[in-house]
This record gives sequence, structure tokens and C-alpha cells, in this order.
Amino acid sequence: MYKIDIVKMAYRNLWRRKVRTFLTILGVLIGTTSIVVMISLGIGLNEAQTRNMERWGSLNQIEVYQGVNFDEEGNPIGDAKPLNDDAIKEFKDIPGVVAVSPVFNLGGEATWGRKAGYLQIVGIDPALMPQFEFEIAEGRLLEKDDRFNIVLGWNVGQNFYDRRQMEMMQRGRGGRGGRMFMGGQAESDTVEMMNQRISMEVRNYNDKRKVFNFTVVGVLSEKNMDKSWQAYAPIDEVKKIRDFIMGGSAGGSSGMFREIAFRGGSRIAMARSSRDQGPSKNDYELIWIRTENVETTKEVSKILKERGYRAYSMADSLEGIEETSRTIQAVLGGIGSITRLVAAIGIINTMIRSIYERTREIGIMKVIGASFFDIRMLFLTEAALIGLMGGIFGLAFSYGTSRVINHFTAGFINQGMPPGEMANSLSVIPPWLALFALGFSMLIGLIAGVYPANRAVRLSPIVAIRNE
Repeated sequence: MYKIDIVKMAYRNLWRRKVRTFLTILGVLIGTTSIVVMISLGIGLNEAQTRNMERWGSLNQIEVYQGVNFDEEGNPIGDAKPLNDDAIKEFKDIPGVVAVSPVFNLGGEATWGRKAGYLQIVGIDPALMPQFEFEIAEGRLLEKDDRFNIVLGWNVGQNFYDRRQMEMMQRGRGGRGGRMFMGGQAESDTVEMMNQRISMEVRNYNDKRKVFNFTVVGVLSEKNMDKSWQAYAPIDEVKKIRDFIMGGSAGGSSGMFREIAFRGGSRIAMARSSRDQGPSKNDYELIWIRTENVETTKEVSKILKERGYRAYSMADSLEGIEETSRTIQAVLGGIGSITRLVAAIGIINTMIRSIYERTREIGIMKVIGASFFDIRMLFLTEAALIGLMGGIFGLAFSYGTSRVINHFTAGFINQGMPPGEMANSLSVIPPWLALFALGFSMLIGLIAGVYPANRAVRLSPIVAIRNE
């Protein structure tokens, strides 16, 4: 018997009992939908968490700090690793590293026209800004020949306030219990600072003061949330300012020097000791490393820590998220599998009832020369068709259910996202999940049809023909 004849016969046999076949396919449909939607929820949660982390920092970037590592009890491990040119060369030789940039940090009181505030300046290599995912919103990025030009993060303008308004608020707060509400002032739009001059006053350890003037040549996109509170300048110019600050200190020690570091829009006070400085005042304060992808970031970060460096990356936090996501997917997939098991039992029941109803037909097929293989393939094909049709309809229903879930949960899961940014979805059905659902549905149908097919093969032709 030709294969195409078996498929045609199996299809006709299924629709002899339309209601029973429909109900069996419905069971497979429900099982497919439940397992696909359950797994899609786990995938969607993982992607949403990963994308939210990307908003607060690149997953392909590592920050290496000065100082020593500590064990769980707080005891130092090894000696402080200096961040110098030798360290940069060492980092560039690590497989998977795309770019390495030394970084200097400094901060101080600054003025912009009538407004005063605090300016945190990060000195980096201008040529490496595109590789470290700097996206410009207005103006341009730094260039090789820039000197005292700076690029501002999106929120830097919020650090500047009109001094007259501040004084008026301070004078007018007397009758209100002395409460000062900073958020009541009009925040400066960072874009307004384009092509403007910002003056920053710094003093060294001999209490000598010096004013440095910067020109704003660009404003970063609000997508760079991890860089939104800093200003970026050429590292050579920042080093000159840093040398002035440390020039009045014997031996270049900066045990009392304090900085403000920004990560994720939050200010973190950092007290630095001479122990953290390393052997030379010319050592870099931190080094940025750009890697090929997230997996490489994890590997490089692990290598750096094993070598004694203090390394931090957003990708380190992904391990816990991915582990939680796998657990959620396993639990939700297990719940969906129960429904799929019920659907498989329904296929077995349908096929066994079909054998009892078609006993005479099976006997005639054997008498006229149908082989055991043909009979077995006929019933397996019928079971596989039930699984395939249930999988197709179940997959279509899964996409519909996923759209409904995303429609009603969009406001909650995307709360606080910047306008124009790609929205997160609670339910995500990737192509591999759709193909898995179809293949698994057919496989379940085939497995469920094995016992009924073997039962049909074992029927005696004489007893089968005599049966009515």
C-alpha cells in the first residue's frame, strides 16, 4: 500500500465520527495552548527583566575598580591590583574583549549662567565612545582633538538650579515649619545647555582654587540611563585637572578625596583610602571593558575576579534572573504538560474505540493482503493527524491568547518606560516554541497511537471478519 493511500484513508476514517474526532482534537488544542502560553509567560518575564536591566546599564560592559576583593566574612583576598597601562594591555589580551578604556572621575561645584549645581565629570578615550554604546540625542560625541569639550548625560540639567529662586525659597519657607522642597523648582532642560559654557571650580590639598571652563558639544540619549547623570570629557584633560587636585598632597595620596559615582541614576558616595589607590597616583580609577556579548561578559568578569580585580557588570545579575526564569518555565510547563497528558489519553481512547468499531474492516484488510506494517501505519497516521491538527489549531489559539494577555497587562509591565522605547510583553512566543509545539503534538499523537495500532495488528483475521 502506498504511503499517500494510507494518509488519505486515515483522513477519511477520522471524519467518519466527526464529533468524536473534533472533541479529541479539542483536547489536544487545549493541551497545546496551555503548555505554549505557560512557557511563553516564563520567556516574557525573563525578556522583560533583561530589557529593564539593559535600560540601567549595558550587559556587554564590565567596570573594573581599584582595591581588593573580600571573602564572605569581609576579609581581604590578596593585594590591591593597580589599574595602569599594564592592566589595560592585560585586559585587551583576554579573548572576547572588544574595547578597553581607562577612566578618571572627578566632581565639583559648577555654574551654568545664573544656575549653580554639581557636575560629575568622567574622563574617557573619545575614540571609544561609540563602542561603549554612547547614543547622542543632540550635538555630537567627543572627538580626538577635543580639549575642554564635554558631552552631558540626559539628566545632568536636573543638578542645576537658579540661585535666586533658591534664595527666595529659603527666605519664604519661614512660616512653613522650615521645610525645603527641592523638587518644587523648575528643573533645567539639559538640551538647553547645548553650546553653553559650564564653569567648575576645584581646589587642591593646599586649598588653591582653579576654575575650568567646558563647552557642551552634545547631549546623550535618554536611553543611556546608566550614563544620564554624568558629563564626559577627554581623559587627557580630566587627568590634568586631577593632577592639579592631587598636586598639593604629599606623595599624591588622596586618602581624604571623595567622589560621587553615579549608577542607574542614583548618587553613591564613595570614600577612597590610600589603600585603594594602588602604588601610583597616576593609576586609573577604573577601567571600562566592552565584550562581544552577554555570555562573554560573564566569562571575562569571572576571569578578572580570579585574577584579583574588582569587576562589576550588569550581566552578573542575570544569572539569578535566568535561574528564576528557568524555574518559572519548568513549573508553568509542568502545569501545561498535565493538560497535554489528558489530551494523549483522549487520543488513546478514541483510537481504541475506533478499533472496536472497525474490527471487520481490519479483518478484510488482512485477508486481501494488507501487511502488519500497513495496518500499524494506518492507525499511527490517524493518531498523528489528530495530534498535528490539534497542534496547529492550538498554536493559533495560543497566539490569540498571548495577544489578549499582552493587551491587558501592557500598562502594568511597561509602567515607567520612556516614551518611544520598545514595549515589553508578558507573553512571548518565539519561533522555536511554535515549532516545538507542533512537533511535540505530533509526537504525542504517535506515542498515543502505538498501543491501539499494535492491538489492531494482533487481531485474528477470521475472528475479525466474523465479528459484527
